[in-house]
Amino acid sequence: MTASKIADQPTFPGAHILIVDDEQTTRRTLAGLLQRMGYRTAEASSGRRALEYMARRHFDLVILDLKMPGMDGTEVLRSARPMADDTVFIILTAHGTLNSAIAGIRHGAFDYLLKPSPVKEIVTAVEAGLAERQRRLQSKDPVTLLERALANMKAATARPETPSPRNRFLHALELTVDTMKGLVLAGGQPVDLTPTEFDILTYLMRNQDRVVSCRELVAHLRGYDLDERDARVFLRSHVHRLRQKLERDPSSPCIIHTVRGRGYIISSEATESVSE
Repeated sequence: MTASKIADQPTFPGAHILIVDDEQTTRRTLAGLLQRMGYRTAEASSGRRALEYMARRHFDLVILDLKMPGMDGTEVLRSARPMADDTVFIILTAHGTLNSAIAGIRHGAFDYLLKPSPVKEIVTAVEAGLAERQRRLQSKDPVTLLERALANMKAATARPETPSPRNRFLHALELTVDTMKGLVLAGGQPVDLTPTEFDILTYLMRNQDRVVSCRELVAHLRGYDLDERDARVFLRSHVHRLRQKLERDPSSPCIIHTVRGRGYIISSEATESVSE
């Protein structure tokens, strides 16, 4: 984590941030970066020390290492909620504990950062977290609630709803996809996909247990209409490379199945497949 260029003015100057990590180098690096941005910081070397700090002092945001000796980040997150209901938590994690980090989001964490993370990603996550905290506080304000209710009453047409946070993550068999970060895990290990491969995978996962025709898939990917045969030819090499990266045995795929003459499917249960 190097801080060659950082924002001159923080979005929320003076916000109080707690950094919880048993690695001193990580704590000091993050603290230095955030202080130069104009934030106030405190450091805790363990989960128990973090809870002691939060019991005595209010923090706007907590950057929390997931894997620590003694009390880990998940336990801290669960124990801190009663005393820090408006505090935003961002989890620090390595690839090996990424599934646990995603589970942490389901239990109230706002986001996660991989170790090590680029400075730009850290800054973006912190500012987004503080913006989320402000939004939560405003949503509890009676005046804001009244204004929102009046605005809804005046609305002539329904607006599309903001996607639920749970729709950010897709799961199928041993696959997990974070659609926001463009991250794919197969068996807990990160997989590097091209943009086209990522789009094919996410579309099939969003339509899990349904056969997606090659024509439909190409229309989604490229926005133009091909007949089924030409669409199959277009997709064949992409699906082949995708299987090479995801499947334990690409010659006998268990994740992306070919339904002969109809298209592709990702099933929620392991089944035999006939590959092209």
